[in-house]
Parts: sequence; structure tokens; C-alpha cells
Amino acid sequence: MKQHDFIQLRQKQWEAFAEAVKDPNKLHEYDIDLPHAFRQLTHDLAVAKSRLYSPALISRLNDLLLQGQQCLYKPSNRVWAPFWQFVKYDFPAQLRLIRPYVIWAHILFYGLALITFSATIIEPEFVRNVMPNSQVTELEQMYDPASRIDESTGNYRNERDSDSDFLMFGFYIKNNISIAFQCFVGGFLLGFGTLYYLMFNAIFFGAVSAHIVNVGFSSTFFSFVITHGSFELTAIVLSAAAGGVIGMHIIRPGQLSRTAALKHAGKVTFPIIFGAFLMLVVAAFIEAFWSSSTLVPNAVKYTVGTVCWVWVLLYTFPRTPRQGGKAS
Repeated sequence: MKQHDFIQLRQKQWEAFAEAVKDPNKLHEYDIDLPHAFRQLTHDLAVAKSRLYSPALISRLNDLLLQGQQCLYKPSNRVWAPFWQFVKYDFPAQLRLIRPYVIWAHILFYGLALITFSATIIEPEFVRNVMPNSQVTELEQMYDPASRIDESTGNYRNERDSDSDFLMFGFYIKNNISIAFQCFVGGFLLGFGTLYYLMFNAIFFGAVSAHIVNVGFSSTFFSFVITHGSFELTAIVLSAAAGGVIGMHIIRPGQLSRTAALKHAGKVTFPIIFGAFLMLVVAAFIEAFWSSSTLVPNAVKYTVGTVCWVWVLLYTFPRTPRQGGKAS
């Protein structure tokens, strides 16, 4: 079916749906089964995407779908309603919309990190191609188990003061957001900036991890990074995926002008960037108040960290909603 025929077939239903969800308090005035119409709209969006209809049509259907979600699943708490709506529905919906970019960003980041990790394990001196000797020394001192033991007592040093935790919380937010911002903004350089920053951080992460294993400090390092790393690394990869969307819309605007294509890309990627920002705040909080704690046993950190990784991956790759009836 051609796009024009598809629009003519479904136009009245879309308009009725749009009118019905404008004011949820007046739903009784419309002769429409909203849940059924919502399922049909989900199917229409899937059809439009599978048949490679215009980005404008796909964007329109996606907006209607988001409005329907807000109407059907609107929480009663007005303070948390927008936030809950975004976290539970809007953010995953946008992740589904750019899923190919999310998949490729994950493959590129973790694939390159694994290659660098293996290269550094085989050739330990490779790490010095990634960072200077002074930084390598600082890294070893940071994760040396002996640095956490008070030489006078032979016991672990006391927890740092709460004021220091808050300072580190702010530092981690600033540092992580700057990395994610670079990955996203790099998309405006035809996507090459995004590729550079994503690959650089992947190489850095792989080399650092392998060097820590080589010097025998893996227990200290991995127990520290496993929990907050699930949110932090995923947010950086999602920022790169959003940057890839920007770059691709510049290179291949399709039937739209480049200005219109950029506006469309910005509309698609803004929820991704905001969601990545929330994930980085969570990561910074965990890193400042949980990961650095010497009172929490490593076994507990590994357990909680594993749960976080599983949850983040399931959230990042949400299932596609079930489709309704078939379109004619």
C-alpha cells in the first residue's frame, strides 16, 4: 500500500484519537474505545516504519502514541506525574524509535573496549599508548588495596566525610555529563565527532580495565565500578546513539530539507539526552555514596551491580508493544 492510500485509510481514526486525548476529562464525549485505538495506532506506527514511509508521518504517529500513553497511564500525583510518565513510557518509546542506533553504539563501544582489553592483557605496555606514565601511576595508587589500609592499625581506613561525598557527587556529575555531551554534540560534525569520542572512551575503558587486572587490583576496581558503571556507561552510549541520529539526518535528510531534518532529529533525540542525563545523575549518586564505601562487602556490591546491569539492559532494549489488528 502506498503512503497516500495508507493515510487516507487511517486519517479519520488518527484525527478522532488526537481529539480524544487532548482532554482526558472529556473522554466520555467521544465515541471511541481508547485502548483499542491505542493498540491500532501502535500497529500503524509499526507499519509506517516497516514500509519506510516519510519521517514526517512516522514522527506524527509517534507523537500521537506518546499522547495516548499520557492519557491512558496518567498517574494521579501531579508532582511526580510528568517524571514518572517520562521514565516509564516516553524514554523507552524513544529508545525503541532509534533502536538501530542504540544497538550499533553498544556494539561499537563494548566491541572496541573488548579488543583493547585483550590487547592490553597480551601486551601490558599497550596501556602507555593510551595514557601517560604519570596517569598510569595514579591509577595504580587509586585501586591499590594497600592504599585503603591504615598502616598504624592494619584496618581499613574510615569512610570519608559526608561533605566529601557530596563534593565527589558534584564532580562525578560534571565529569560524566561532559563526556556524554561530547558524544552527542559530535553528531553535528557529520557524526565523526560522535565516533571519535565513543571510540576514545571505549579504548580508554578497555585499557584501564586490563591494566588493573594485570597489576592484580581487579577486586578493588571491579567492585567499585560494577554498580554505577551500568548507568554511566549506558548513558554515554545512548548519548552517542543520539549523536548518530543527528549525524545521519545531516548526511541523509531524505525528503526533508536539512534544517527540517535537524529539527526532526532534535525532537527525537531530546528525550534520549534528558534520559541519559537522569542516568548519569543516578550513576554519580551511586559512585559517590555506594561504590566508594569500604563498609559494604564486595560480594554485596557484585550482587547489586549485576542486578543493576540486568535492569538497565532490559530498560534500554524494551520490548515492542503488541500490535493490534491488521491494517487493510
